[in-house]
Amino acid sequence: MAPRILLAGGGTAGHIEPALAVADEIVRIYPGITCEFLGTDGALETLLVPKRGYRLHRIKKVVLPRKLTPSTALFPVRLIISFLQSLRAMKGADLLIGFGGYVSAPAYLAATAKKIPVVIHEANAKPGWANRLGRHIAQVTAVNFESVRRQWPGAVLTGMPIRHSLSTLNSLTDPPGFRALQCASWGFDSAKPVIAVFGGSQGSLHINRVISEFLQRNSELQIIHAVGINNPLPEARPGYLAVPYFHDMAAIYGAADLLVTRSGAVTCSELSSLGKYAILIPLPHGNGEQVDNAKALVDEGAALMVLNDEFTTEWFSQNIHGAIESARNFQPAHRGSNSEAATRIAQLAISLLESSAAKGGRS
Repeated sequence: MAPRILLAGGGTAGHIEPALAVADEIVRIYPGITCEFLGTDGALETLLVPKRGYRLHRIKKVVLPRKLTPSTALFPVRLIISFLQSLRAMKGADLLIGFGGYVSAPAYLAATAKKIPVVIHEANAKPGWANRLGRHIAQVTAVNFESVRRQWPGAVLTGMPIRHSLSTLNSLTDPPGFRALQCASWGFDSAKPVIAVFGGSQGSLHINRVISEFLQRNSELQIIHAVGINNPLPEARPGYLAVPYFHDMAAIYGAADLLVTRSGAVTCSELSSLGKYAILIPLPHGNGEQVDNAKALVDEGAALMVLNDEFTTEWFSQNIHGAIESARNFQPAHRGSNSEAATRIAQLAISLLESSAAKGGRS
């Protein structure tokens, strides 16, 4: 029977897209292997994973309480339910690859109970609770930041898996022609700067509001804007196009002169790999990992960071033209540093799978 790998990564594109990139690479290199996904009900993976042709097993979301509330008492119950659902999904699985997020913690516990080998990938400069748990369970730990590798003895620095369609942007034979084609498809003038705005995979009501207020005062800039799949879609107007979600990120990175976005690990790694300049607005929630992610690019001169509360219409109006100029003059020190990350993680996973099979086979 063909080996079966389960990948756990959900909730946001920051967990889903690296998992998809690794799955794509595994089936490309080892076509006899089956990859399936573990996700949560109602999350973004229910849209993205089936769209890429992979089977998705769903479990209940388990959110670690950050403060004591009446619902805190339900956390152990929810974790047990998700653990049992993960056990069912892992029937016949040979390997688990976890990418953090809500779905990963019960998956790690279920893999341990079934003695299934585990690989984890930590994308952020400040690891979340699921992968802090997972690294004590995993046989192989891959990380995106050198600072995390130093904190976690035995971890392997692989970088961030990015989509193959993005890594090929660096080898385009006619980048201006690619950009002109994309601009024409959006109704934009390729002779003028293009700004791409997206507030993470879920969108951001705060960023959306600032852009809406800015457009009421300014109409000379060209903006393509992903508002989030669950947020109201503004009407298009000359020089402004709103969509729910950027499905074709190669088009966005290939045509936009400046990115205005959150500083999730995937986005920051893509920006670095493609040599793009950005205004970064760290998500004000979580454990502060997005601030650390953004600082890494700011230190390289590749980004301007503004905290969420400070990102206002006035700030944007005062800084946008300077950011466009910085983007125009930006000379990246390196590109493509993450282009082989998915391959490296796929190879680590297959090596562990083969080693496990040699010792005793499927759990």
